[in-house]
Amino acid sequence: MAEICITGGGPAGVMAAIFAAQNPENKVYIYDKGIILNTLLPTGGGRCNLAFGEYNFKELAKFYPRGEKFLYSVFSRFSTADTLEFFEKIGVKTYTQEDLRIFPVTDCAKDVKQALLKQLDKKNIKKVFEKIVDIKKENEKFVVKTDKNTREFDSVVVATGGRGTGQRLAKGLGHNIVELRPALSSLITREKDFAQVSGISVKNVTAQVFFENKKVKTLTGDLLFTHTGISGPLVYKISSYCAYLDFCKDNPLKIELNLVGGRDFAEFDAVFLNALKNNAQKETLNVLADFVPKNLALAILCRACTDPKTRAGQLSGVSRKAVSKCVSALTFNAVSLTRGEEIVTAGGVDLKEIESKTMESKLVKGLYFCGEVIDVDGLTGGFNLQNCWSTGFVAGCALRGVV
Repeated sequence: MAEICITGGGPAGVMAAIFAAQNPENKVYIYDKGIILNTLLPTGGGRCNLAFGEYNFKELAKFYPRGEKFLYSVFSRFSTADTLEFFEKIGVKTYTQEDLRIFPVTDCAKDVKQALLKQLDKKNIKKVFEKIVDIKKENEKFVVKTDKNTREFDSVVVATGGRGTGQRLAKGLGHNIVELRPALSSLITREKDFAQVSGISVKNVTAQVFFENKKVKTLTGDLLFTHTGISGPLVYKISSYCAYLDFCKDNPLKIELNLVGGRDFAEFDAVFLNALKNNAQKETLNVLADFVPKNLALAILCRACTDPKTRAGQLSGVSRKAVSKCVSALTFNAVSLTRGEEIVTAGGVDLKEIESKTMESKLVKGLYFCGEVIDVDGLTGGFNLQNCWSTGFVAGCALRGVV
């Protein structure tokens, strides 16, 4: 009988445990210093965004700023369709929103957690609530030391998430660690003139991102203004793709926001000019408020040095163009991420040292990795959980002897 240690009771570790335990010759132990699957509860705003409705594995992998090619093999083994089938089998029915994000029909992360915990109990997986402090390999066995005792195992799965503990254990076993960086975070900007519109969101905003006078990326998504800068799904994307750019106060990330569905300056200026002519007696503020929320329109007019009470018919061409410029390319200089608010961590165990068909270490036989501990991170929308489900499945299957 093989004894297997799963380090980490998050989604990836639980998935690996469930599938490894399908081999009756395996005795599976799952170690966690806290509460099993506790990290699942806040996902999707407490609703648990299980997956994303992209069923082509290569297209799905494009939503990962790091790890795209590595995930081809993983997602070909356990795809979005396989994920939904698995959850259906354990009693979690799902539905797909218009934006393709997939949730349980109950909209409750606790229900997903309970269904997975039932599987652990059903397969007699032993839960050990101890903190692992060290792992060594001696005489073909893994010696796992916790804060309470020491035990030997035949195989070990490191699935501790992206916060550093698993990376430290991997490094101790000879693995290279790609520098950890926060990702999926809001941004603090140099400009503070939009703090007054904190809480206002705008849909379908296009952002052009520049660093050191070079274009980095063009991205689209929903934007949220905050007291200290900008946030929302669009900004999470920006922070993820720019995780390894060392932007700061003296060398900021320049972001140009198009607030009007991608219409460029000339196109919007023509539309705005026509609106001003057709509403000549209205205040400019009220005309602009037909295109963006009124409080945001006021902030834009202030940025453009334009009196919001000016009659539309009396607005000068210079002022109109200044407003159009702000609406089509509202510029912010991001000086830092909002520390401590990141949703995931970029970096982790180097993918070059992991076999994607099994998630086994290429350096240490019997050592496996899955989930956010490896150098894979996705955008928001269920992608980071999909990484956990899929890599956990692949590791678990390898441990039960199915490749």
